Amino acid sequence: MQMHDAVRYMQGGAAASDLAVAFDVTPAAAEVVMRVVGRELTWHLEKNTISCAGLADLVEALGSGHHVKYLDGRDVFRDQAACADGNAILGHILGSKERSRAVAARAARQAGLEQEVVRSMLPGLAAVIMGRLAGRANGSLGEVLGVVPPLGRWGRGDPHADLADILRRGCGAGPYARGKLRRVVRGVLARAGGFTPRGAVRWYMHFMLRPVMTRGQSIASRLLPRG
Repeated sequence: MQMHDAVRYMQGGAAASDLAVAFDVTPAAAEVVMRVVGRELTWHLEKNTISCAGLADLVEALGSGHHVKYLDGRDVFRDQAACADGNAILGHILGSKERSRAVAARAARQAGLEQEVVRSMLPGLAAVIMGRLAGRANGSLGEVLGVVPPLGRWGRGDPHADLADILRRGCGAGPYARGKLRRVVRGVLARAGGFTPRGAVRWYMHFMLRPVMTRGQSIASRLLPRG
């Protein structure tokens, strides 16, 4: 299941309805925004995990444990603390305000909404998406953590942080040889996030073809009958 579908069906399928109510838009427009934003953030998550540093940063972020609380049914889209956390998540995943604005622009164009409205939606959506990623990844990630030996005096007192440090150094641990640990952890996050764990070259080739694919999807959506 893709991340945007997982987010759509969380909380008994109420996430899109909550988004529509919070920003006074139609449920159909909210669905489109969730789909586009979920796809965009998943795309950037995949790119970030190509590098050891990006993969390690995500593992360490998931280890904080607080993202899962955004799945408990609260109105995340009106929660100031959740939105502040969402802005930090956007900065981590996208890397710049310019990319955040570009994501909002694409989602707004496809949903038929004002760009500023969609920009206001992004922090809450980012918080929910990270919560869903944590909820889906931590079980399998726990299996990896369970066989990684403690780092002793070199550890930081947190299994996720220790695993992140091992990944940053490009080392192996326990039954995982150098390189295998990175592949296993990235595979866990790929399954949780709904992306393919492509290497750098394959990701770049897909990136070069992405504008053509996006235009084709946009044209198809206009040609297909509705209702």
